[in-house]
Amino acid sequence: MKLNWTHGAALLACVAMSGCGMIGGGSKAPKGQVVATVNGEEITVTELNRELGGASAADATQRKAMEQAALQSIITRKLLAQTAKEQKLDKTPAFAQQEMQAKEAMLVGAMQRKVASTVVNPSRAEAEKFVAEHPHMFADRRVMVVDQIVVGKFSPELMKQFEPLTTLEQVEAVLGRENLDFQRTTTVLDTLNAPEGLTQTLMKLPAGEIFIFPRGNAVFVNQIRESRTLPFTGERAVNYATAGLKQMRTQEAVGRQIEAIRKGAQDKITYNDKYKPDPAKPAAKPAAPAAPAPAPAPNT
Repeated sequence: MKLNWTHGAALLACVAMSGCGMIGGGSKAPKGQVVATVNGEEITVTELNRELGGASAADATQRKAMEQAALQSIITRKLLAQTAKEQKLDKTPAFAQQEMQAKEAMLVGAMQRKVASTVVNPSRAEAEKFVAEHPHMFADRRVMVVDQIVVGKFSPELMKQFEPLTTLEQVEAVLGRENLDFQRTTTVLDTLNAPEGLTQTLMKLPAGEIFIFPRGNAVFVNQIRESRTLPFTGERAVNYATAGLKQMRTQEAVGRQIEAIRKGAQDKITYNDKYKPDPAKPAAKPAAPAAPAPAPAPNT
């Protein structure tokens, strides 16, 4: 333990000073596409640019500062990774499992990007049609300030006690009697990006009405404090609809690809008897892959 602590302390001191012998890999300075070496391991311009993530700078001075920050981050990561290897942390069963999961996730991401690249961009006419067919998102878009109570899931019997209530204070009193932990907060709901079912509920609600919806392992008890119509129209609306349609079509294309792969591999899957799916029940659908990032909501 003492040896590991000493090694770690020396490493941290080395990183803090960014000047020990490990950085630079010797007296010969890197040139060309190699921006630095760490104990002989090269850091290239490509790796540095990937670390920057496409960030732009206002001028050369700012660019230099950003590059230095990114470079030092890479150096620190490589030093820590090298030390972990020296301590054989990459030989543990837990690391092997995590490494396999990470590689599989990267391969799945690559496949999804390949499928996404084949999806045709929606036409302007399609985007305009989408805008016209979804007035609650665009012409009649509403933004609501909502007082909210967040609580863990509870029994249907308790839900019935909420039906005659008209204020969140009354809801809090019921939760208190039941010794249920909850959190009171305020949030904003926007019909532009709210789920379709929730949007339809919101549009029909009388003023001051309490509404409840579950999400994950929590239940949200809400009361609209303020609501205003904020139309979202014009070119920005068309661009938003175009991005949304592209995202939906990409998800559908990825979903079809997953289904085709699973159907084609049924005879290649074997189960331990304890974990065989119940043939009397419909097979559970596999978890959906991560969706492409949605178009950003307008700043209004």
